[in-house]
Amino acid sequence: MLISKKSMQEAEYIVLEVQGGIGKNIMATAVVRNLKKAYPEKKIIVLAGSPDVFLKNPNIKRTYHFAQALYVYEDYFKEAKAVMLSVEPYRHFDYIKKKRHLVECWCEQIDIPCDSVYPEIFLSENEKAMAQLYLEQFDKEMVLFQGEGGKDPKDKTNKEKIIASSSMYKRNLTRKTMDEITAGLIDRGFMVGVVSSPNQYLPSKAERITFSVRAILALIPHVAETICIDSFLLHGTAMFKKKCLSLWGGTNPKCLGYDINVNLTRQVCDNPMCHRPNSFLFDVESTGFPWDCQHNDACMDYKAEEILKAFDEMTGGRRGQKRERPKIESEPKPKCSGGCNPDKVGDSHEDTGLEESSGGVTAKVSAGEGSDRDT
Repeated sequence: MLISKKSMQEAEYIVLEVQGGIGKNIMATAVVRNLKKAYPEKKIIVLAGSPDVFLKNPNIKRTYHFAQALYVYEDYFKEAKAVMLSVEPYRHFDYIKKKRHLVECWCEQIDIPCDSVYPEIFLSENEKAMAQLYLEQFDKEMVLFQGEGGKDPKDKTNKEKIIASSSMYKRNLTRKTMDEITAGLIDRGFMVGVVSSPNQYLPSKAERITFSVRAILALIPHVAETICIDSFLLHGTAMFKKKCLSLWGGTNPKCLGYDINVNLTRQVCDNPMCHRPNSFLFDVESTGFPWDCQHNDACMDYKAEEILKAFDEMTGGRRGQKRERPKIESEPKPKCSGGCNPDKVGDSHEDTGLEESSGGVTAKVSAGEGSDRDT
């Protein structure tokens, strides 16, 4: 640890820096929990790339995005009120050797015990209700599926897809495999919600799930099952300790996964789960570009049949159940007295079960307002 115990005890605040993507930010919630246990009297400040993951977390005093860290220096460092914890667990020797989980390595780097590698999230009642309302519009149970992750391509062209994927460790499924998995899940009676950005691939007949991170995470307890690669959805399911089928290629489930899951792996070379290209360890070629796999990403060349077989084994052959959609409420027209025209009743804009909107009239849903997809 770079900071002495004496300094930790003297400081009023502990500022934890969390570099990396959404998945790493989610894992950091486990580090925050352990940090608060080790120093319960300290106020924890988080500087992160995905600060929304840490919202409403009772272990945290305040969270900032790197791009909006206003007054951090004035509030915490100008008068030496805070210590800064800035370490990189991907460079920990035990992680490089594929021996220990990233969260365990992270905790060791800041010299605190680790009670568990499982992350956590704190959702408001409104966030939970909106997730349920979104799913209630469908007449089938949903399986959440993430087959692509990491950097978002700048557009939908193959060129940008290659540029985005080549800069990361190997994790994405082929489009053919994604299509076949989606079709297989539909045949099993499920609807498929694909977690992706607008520029990532969407299989036919799937529903694109491209909400905010918290809105997507709030769906997890209410969907039937989850299938994912090593990306943020994997760590999201761990927040709820919900089993998922996870597909591994360039990374190791021992170091980044969770023992509750069904983990599929492939060994196609002499250095499986290599975490390459590894940007944390300067993994570039003489051209200046990131290391390029000579096996052409064979570790992610899964067949849909083996994935669907593992899904059936995990779920006990479960099939999707039909759901009743919420019924539209329609209030009866009031009885007229004095010879009025009943067809004209309601022109006074009294509540008739309909709402005006810029796009016309929207029916209220019995489960509550706001049940359409705009979450």
